[in-house]
Amino acid sequence: MSEQKACKIRELISAIRKNERFMVATHVNPDGDAIGAVLGMKLILERLGKKVDIYAQDRFPPEFEFLPQARTIHNKPLESAEYEVAILVDCGDFERVGKELSEFISRVAPFVINIDHHVPSKPFGDIDWVETSASSTCEMLYDLCMSLSLAPDAALSSVLYTGILTDTGSFRFSNTNRRVLEIVSVLVGMGADPAHIATHVYDSATPEKLRLLAQVLGTVEFHAGSRIVTAELNRSMFSDSASSYMDSEGFINHLRSVKSVDIAILFREINNGLVHISMRSKGDINVAKLAQRHGGGGHRAAAACRIPGSLHLVRSMFIGEVVRYIN
Repeated sequence: MSEQKACKIRELISAIRKNERFMVATHVNPDGDAIGAVLGMKLILERLGKKVDIYAQDRFPPEFEFLPQARTIHNKPLESAEYEVAILVDCGDFERVGKELSEFISRVAPFVINIDHHVPSKPFGDIDWVETSASSTCEMLYDLCMSLSLAPDAALSSVLYTGILTDTGSFRFSNTNRRVLEIVSVLVGMGADPAHIATHVYDSATPEKLRLLAQVLGTVEFHAGSRIVTAELNRSMFSDSASSYMDSEGFINHLRSVKSVDIAILFREINNGLVHISMRSKGDINVAKLAQRHGGGGHRAAAACRIPGSLHLVRSMFIGEVVRYIN
């Protein structure tokens, strides 16, 4: 462990030990790592005897509801609550928690801690612990446990394993390395059940999700000699399939799975005239740089941004930009 990393963890542990009332929040539309991290942080703090509430603006996707403490999440601020510290996990910037929660945190939490593994667009927090080399925020929380001499029990091991599993694409992505596999081996030894977790995460889709996926795959287009693949998700697809945004989690990985593809892009129409653009890449192509051009961020191989405009025009403009970028 580098001295800089050790220093950040010591600083974090000191703040945890000095305070008693915590809130933990994660980003809008939480994915597996965000869910594992917010639940993991809650379990860690409770093991230390702290009082803690957890928040996410949007509901957890149903495939993650099996996780310990998943039903204790708050989607709205508890206005009567008082906190000494707010801990944000898996948030590339402060606003990623959503407008209502960010305003709430600014009012009620005098001290803010940021724990994240994304390339930061706007660093924040009284303690700002960012490890861009980590596979996931859950990997970072494992390091926190070890520094606290806090052996993960079965519940904590399960949520941390889930976060690492999903953010490494089931150990298929380039952020999977020897250390990641050593960590998950320890977590399995402490009670995480790989088959049980994988069944819930990957084999519990609803018929509505499959109908939605069929519509999205119907929009697939290839560009630049099939090096780029795109698809779109418009708002009418949700009503046509009786599905929700949560059902679209993981769709971009179907696009990325094509052998010739270097960049997969999913365009999603959202409210307020914005288009959300998710990207995944292979090899040396850095999609975080593309996202940062439009105020977004992420990792070298996984990033996102939002661009104002119609779905058709944004898709056409952005595809042209990506073609020029890879050439």
